Amino acid sequence: MGGAHDSDKINSITINNFAKFNKMRLDFKDINVIVGENGAGKSYLLKLLYSAMAATHEPDGRQTGDQKMNRAARHTPRTRPSMNKLESRLAKKLVGVHRPEQKKVGRLVRRQQGQLHCDIDVQMEDERKSIEFSFATNSSTKVTIDRCPTAWCEGTPVFLPTHELLSIYPGFAWLYEQYHLEFDETWYDTCRLLGAPQLRGRRGADIDEMSKPLHDHLGGNVILKDDRFYLRGDEGTLEMSLVAEGLRKVGMLWYLITTKQMEGVHCLFWDEPDANLNPRIINAVVKAISLISKHTQVFVATHSVFLVKAFGILQRRGELPSSIRYFALKREDDAVNAKFGDEIYDLEPWVALDETNDQSLTFIDEFGK
Repeated sequence: MGGAHDSDKINSITINNFAKFNKMRLDFKDINVIVGENGAGKSYLLKLLYSAMAATHEPDGRQTGDQKMNRAARHTPRTRPSMNKLESRLAKKLVGVHRPEQKKVGRLVRRQQGQLHCDIDVQMEDERKSIEFSFATNSSTKVTIDRCPTAWCEGTPVFLPTHELLSIYPGFAWLYEQYHLEFDETWYDTCRLLGAPQLRGRRGADIDEMSKPLHDHLGGNVILKDDRFYLRGDEGTLEMSLVAEGLRKVGMLWYLITTKQMEGVHCLFWDEPDANLNPRIINAVVKAISLISKHTQVFVATHSVFLVKAFGILQRRGELPSSIRYFALKREDDAVNAKFGDEIYDLEPWVALDETNDQSLTFIDEFGK
C-alpha cells in the first residue's frame, strides 16, 4: 500500500491568535497523540490542520464515494495552486469544519478586547507544499494567503469525528448537500469516503495487516448494501443501528481500510477514538493506528489515559513502526499552552493522568484495608 506519507508529511504548525491559542509552535512526528482537559483546544487543533490539508490537496486528484473522474480529467496536466483559489477554498473549509456563527471566519480568531489578527504557518516535509495564511476578527469570508504553496498535496486527509457515522450514513450526504445541517463538514467528507464500493478479490498484505486487529473484534465484515451498512458475521447479518456503538466506530475505520480509502491518504485525524470503546478494543485500535502510521501520518486527540499508555507500551517494546510524539494542552489564564515530548512522562501537566493516579492511590487506601 503506497501513500503520500513522506512528501506530504506535516512538519510543524505555528499558531498565533487562533481560537483558544495565543502563540504556539508544534513539531510533529509520524504518530501525534494530543491530550488535554475539556476546553483545552484538542479538537480545534485537529480541525485546523485538517482544514489546511483539505484545502491544499489537489481538487481532482482523488475519487471519493460515488464520484467518478472521466478519462479526460484523469489525464489533464496538473495546475499549480493559485492564491485566489486557495483563499476561497480555505475560507470555505475553515467555516464548514468549525461552524462559526454567521459563517464568519473572523469568529475563529482568539476572543479578546479589540481586533486581533490570526496567523497560521503550516510547514510541510516538501517545502513546496507549505502554506501560511491569516485573517482578522472583522474578516467575514476572506482568508489571506501569505505564502502560497507551489504544489498540491497528492493525498487527501481523512477526519474521523468522535461519533461513528455508519448508522447515520443512509442519505446523509444528500441531505447535507440539499439542506443546512448543523453538523460540521468532517461528517460529510467522511460519509463521502464511506460510499466507496467494496473490492473483489484479495485486498493486499498491507490492508490485511492493518485491518486484522479491528476485524478480530468486529466478529464479521462491514458491508454496504442499498445505501445502508450492515455487519455480516457467523450469526447472520445485522443492521448497523443494532450493533454496539463502539463496534460501529471500529467498523468505520475497518471499512475505510478495506475499501482502500486509506490508500494515498497523507494524514489521518481521529478525534477521541477511545469514546465508547472498552479497553480491549482500545488496544486493537492503537495497534491498527500504529500499522496505519507506516503509510500515513496520524493525529489523535484523546482523554484516555489507557489509550496513551497503550501507545507507550508498544513504544517501549519496540513494536511501534513509526516515530511518535505526545502533546499535552493546558489552559492557563486566557490562553492554552502546550508541552510535548517523545515519551509519556513528558506529559507532566496532563490533568487526566494526575487524576487517574490520585484515584488509584485513593482506591488502594479505601479497598486495601
